[in-house]
Amino acid sequence: MFHRTVYGSLSTLVVVVLGASAIQCSSSSRDGYEAPHAPDAEPQQQLISPVDAAAEANVADGIDQECTGENTQIYVLTRFPSAIYRFDPASLTFALVGQLDCPTGKRSTFSMAIDRRGNAWVLFSGGMVVNVRLSDLQCKEVVLNNRPADLASYGMGFSKDDSSAGESLFLHDYALNMGLFRVDLSTRDVSRVGLTSVGAAELTGTGDGKLFGYYSSNGVIARFDKTTGASLETYRTSAVGKGSWAFSQWGGDFWIYLGESGTTSSVHRYSPATDETTIAIEDTGLDIVGAGSSTCAPFKPVQ
Repeated sequence: MFHRTVYGSLSTLVVVVLGASAIQCSSSSRDGYEAPHAPDAEPQQQLISPVDAAAEANVADGIDQECTGENTQIYVLTRFPSAIYRFDPASLTFALVGQLDCPTGKRSTFSMAIDRRGNAWVLFSGGMVVNVRLSDLQCKEVVLNNRPADLASYGMGFSKDDSSAGESLFLHDYALNMGLFRVDLSTRDVSRVGLTSVGAAELTGTGDGKLFGYYSSNGVIARFDKTTGASLETYRTSAVGKGSWAFSQWGGDFWIYLGESGTTSSVHRYSPATDETTIAIEDTGLDIVGAGSSTCAPFKPVQ
């Protein structure tokens, strides 16, 4: 069911830290949509190693003990210029990881998801997916096998697998109402899950196996059944926009990034525990078109 949302304004000073090197280190703009590109005929060698399904994670207080360092943070993707920033939700600050220099031609950044092994999966216009290693920003194109040719613009997010320490990448279609898809990381095969009740959704997942979608046109967040696409929980936020948007989870709250055409993005925080939406940052100074937090990110409130 839908929940009543209280919209509060929080004035916050934002510090954007620009780093000179790129050795450290969800979700999307809908402007400038390009016609879909057919997937490459020959799959390339994958950057991600297959997940050991027998491995078990040690999770306590919403934090995976196998995960350390900056992979527990949120990352955001900008469009002009194409760059990745690390976002600290505790201090509300951004630190530049680096500008992207991937061989993508004139394609623009569109969406992003972060895996638990330190890689950003960046979607460029036309359906091109590139793995960007966050430690050094090396790029490698990834071919998603059996991806429908018309599935070229979509939101992305990782969710922990229910039966193991592994994870899966999920895609949600934007243009043709094809619904939710799952990517098996061991084969990179794409399979359709089903239709959802949410429109052109951006996705974010958690280390306890949940998957959420957010639709900026009405501010709705839904938790999806990962086997059918059905909505298991629904929340209505007051974070509504018509331009670019992005979506991530951290510490049990949802972080939403909204930018109108030609403007920089604001950051909104929705807390399911209190059913409140607040403006965490009114103006980031960044044109954010993608966001992601890995399944290493805390999914319970951080003390």
